[in-house]
Amino acid sequence: MSEVKQNTYWKSLNELAKNQEYQKFVEREFPENASELSDGFSRRGFLAIMGSAVLLASCDFARRPVQKILPYSKQPEDIVPGVPLFYASAMPFQGSLTGLVVENHEGRPTKVEGNDMHPGSHGGTSIFHQASVLGMYDPDRSKKVLRKGTDSTVNDFVDFAKKHFADTSKNIAFISEASSSPTLSGLKAQALNKFSNADWVTYEPFGESNALEGTQKAFGRRLRAHFDFSKANVFVSLDDDVLNGTHPNSVEYGKQISAARKVTSTNDSMSRIYAVENGYSLTGSYADHRLRLKASEIDAFAHALAAALSGRVSGLNAFSGYSNQFSDHEWISALADELIANRGESVVSVGNNHSANAHAVVAAINKALGNDGNTVNYLEVPHLDEESTSAFNATVEKMKNGGYDTVVMLGTNPVFSAQNKDFENALSNVEEVIHLSDYVDETSKKASWHINKAFYLESWSDGHSYGGVRSVIQPQIQPLYNGLSDIETLNIIVNGEMTSGYDLVQNTWKNIYSSGFKSKWAQLLHDGVDTNSGFNKANVRISNSFRPDTGKDNAISGIEITVRADSTLYDGRFANIAWLQELPDPMTKITWDNVAAMSPATAKQLDVENEDVVEITSNGQTIKIAAWIQPGHADNSISLTVGYGRDGIGRVANRYIDYTTGGVDTYPLIGNHFVSEGSVSKTSDTYEIACVQDHHSLEGRDLYRMATLEEYKSNPDYASFKSYHTYEVPGMKEAAEKGEDVPISLFDEQTYPDSEPQWGMAIDLNSCFGCGVCVIACQSENNIPVIGKKEVNRGREMHWIRTDRYYVGEDADAPMTAHQPVPCMHCEMAPCEQVCPVAATTHSEDGMNQMTYNRCIGTRYCANNCPYKVRRFNFFNFPKEFLTTGAEPDIIQMAMNPEVTVRFRGVMEKCTYCVQRVNRAKIDAKIETGSPKPAEGAVKTACQQACPADAIYFGDLTNENSEVAKMKRNERNYQMLEELNTRPRTSYIAKLRNPNPVLA
Repeated sequence: MSEVKQNTYWKSLNELAKNQEYQKFVEREFPENASELSDGFSRRGFLAIMGSAVLLASCDFARRPVQKILPYSKQPEDIVPGVPLFYASAMPFQGSLTGLVVENHEGRPTKVEGNDMHPGSHGGTSIFHQASVLGMYDPDRSKKVLRKGTDSTVNDFVDFAKKHFADTSKNIAFISEASSSPTLSGLKAQALNKFSNADWVTYEPFGESNALEGTQKAFGRRLRAHFDFSKANVFVSLDDDVLNGTHPNSVEYGKQISAARKVTSTNDSMSRIYAVENGYSLTGSYADHRLRLKASEIDAFAHALAAALSGRVSGLNAFSGYSNQFSDHEWISALADELIANRGESVVSVGNNHSANAHAVVAAINKALGNDGNTVNYLEVPHLDEESTSAFNATVEKMKNGGYDTVVMLGTNPVFSAQNKDFENALSNVEEVIHLSDYVDETSKKASWHINKAFYLESWSDGHSYGGVRSVIQPQIQPLYNGLSDIETLNIIVNGEMTSGYDLVQNTWKNIYSSGFKSKWAQLLHDGVDTNSGFNKANVRISNSFRPDTGKDNAISGIEITVRADSTLYDGRFANIAWLQELPDPMTKITWDNVAAMSPATAKQLDVENEDVVEITSNGQTIKIAAWIQPGHADNSISLTVGYGRDGIGRVANRYIDYTTGGVDTYPLIGNHFVSEGSVSKTSDTYEIACVQDHHSLEGRDLYRMATLEEYKSNPDYASFKSYHTYEVPGMKEAAEKGEDVPISLFDEQTYPDSEPQWGMAIDLNSCFGCGVCVIACQSENNIPVIGKKEVNRGREMHWIRTDRYYVGEDADAPMTAHQPVPCMHCEMAPCEQVCPVAATTHSEDGMNQMTYNRCIGTRYCANNCPYKVRRFNFFNFPKEFLTTGAEPDIIQMAMNPEVTVRFRGVMEKCTYCVQRVNRAKIDAKIETGSPKPAEGAVKTACQQACPADAIYFGDLTNENSEVAKMKRNERNYQMLEELNTRPRTSYIAKLRNPNPVLA
């Protein structure tokens, strides 16, 4: 039996160094003053921190249409009080729709899930989908129409539009965010036909413009690359974080990539992933091999790879004989061999932030390798015709020169996100500015008309998935603030009258369904997707005129500054959603702020440590921001994210000096590209950062197990306790002598009735890539409050499931990484139950460790005795502030799941395996079959259902054919801290890597 090499796992540089500061931290289980409210906690402070989380204070709106507020005189057939209803819909993001199913309780949406039938979802979601419910109930959303900053009405706007747009010769600029809506497309055509001097441009700060221009260079056509990773044996990512929720198709790609790496036996194979990037991304953390390069070196690396392939495949003649600084790099020859060996079964991709040249090179490589039509399809996407950086730049210049008398903006916020274009100054030269948006944001404040936008859960619309499948967005509730959708607003401008979104969408689909409309429409609303649709696949060939821009080989010689979308706030549009602000960044584990990430070597060169404020100058602009040392980051490269540093948007997003939160606006540093040269210097200031990476430390105890695919095949039991530690679980010898298969416990054994199901969970670490959607899904399902930056810094975060990120190895410059979700283990011999003086934590007959909140007196003995650090204590009475006070306390509860108790101060909380879902299924099973044992798949926990990687298995362990029972019988299944004999019901399937022996 071959020996599996043991790895070193660490969460932070302090832990790796085992320095004095870290030792002091871990020796103190609870932070200083953890039980004392010493910060002068006030209602004002609470409002500032909480904003839209537990909240919704005194909002002046009706939760349902007026005619339905009265009690039912006749009970509707489809509504049973207390029983939720589910409706199909879809969420638009970056112009693409992801299919969803929305849970409704008596007319109010409380939770979203993925639509199994939708190709962009397949039942999974991203953090933005899960958090969108809270976004709808945000009390800081715009509530009214404003005319030059004063209150107005929709009727006033309609009257204005009739008069103002009666002159069809006006010079009008329409600027919209990306949208694939056929209805909007039809209205756009009407607008351009009616107004002869009108221009239409699409603007997204992190859109597809570079990628489209790249395919234009390579193939002579603007096409979208749509990958199918399920068919790819090899995936080479050139700084393309396709697994991050910021990618418009992250859910579908996450499903495909994780499925290609599922291993259930030694006979299985798995795909191999290479990542080349400057900062650590989710895709890079999931890769088998990762090479850290400066972002400005990606073009040169792509050129070297194409040149290495040029002599072995046809179509890359433009690179024949070419060489640069990477031509002799070991990765180039290794990748070339891998790609040649997997022609037609590989994918090469590059991030949207990179140049059109890089996209052209990658497109040419995929075509030359025969991947076109197999692992990648190039799609004709009509609605992307107007998405062009050059077109937007030309529009802004025309605005500056007084070329437009009216500008209409639908959803986008260029005053904030296009600061490098001096958009605010350009807007001052326009007489009438009309802006539709969710908030009275930076652009709305400069507009003559602000129209409050209806949320996607409140409005009718339609659109396409990333791959082109059509869907309808159907509302779940009447608009809370009587807002308008983009199609309703545009229709007012074009036709001078108010027409409902429902009529506009239905008219579009009557043209799509020319026959049998009524039945097809009903089926569409039921399924949420028209499966008989999709973008046309283009037949492509590499243009004879294609030549690489070898001038791009000249990387930035000094320190480069890269600016990216934030993993939790994206471009800033989600900044006022507290769940996302408090969700730890998947790699840095920082909450509530952005930082300047840099490598340990760069930090040493600049003489900075974590939380030191640095001054960064680039493109003639200067900002000050806290530094953060990121293991694995490229040297001489600084990574920044946008979306922070906002004022006057909402209580969550706003910067607060007294709470030192809100982050820094980094948009000013974006020049013509997302990568530019800059200078960095240390200041004398420091800025406190709330980072959870050292919280709940387990002080070196083994929690994570990993091996290579080859090691697994030679030693299938590598994850077992004996194989990992080289000795048996303590107590097994004595147990065997007594005929037992588990160690004997000092405590009474748990017994369970045969009639009850026995619940268990298994988490596949080989599938999990650490996106954090399980955390948000759990928060949404279980009414978990956010607590704010100060309380996070004290180690009081309330998340019932955490996602630990470990660095692997002893090289701080280039470590591997691993992700591990940690919920309650639901131990059969639970240490928490032994020490609770009031029996608030007990075991149920179906094997779950339960909390009786009404009995808990807050001693926290259970948290002290939990070896897994998964219990959370409610230090503050967050709910009482809003649920029992204010003008309309019933309105405040609209975001709450009525099936889950709202906890108050002094109560211990933890994962419950979504017991409310379990009991609902048990009741249904009892009614239908007479047995409380639900059928396989009838119960899905919130984390399991949301996971885009299908990494979580949950079910009845008494059913030997259940997926969870099968996974627990797998040889890679192991229990965390098995030597403690707590017998956890949650176990893990150990991680596998598939390294290339040439680079190992």
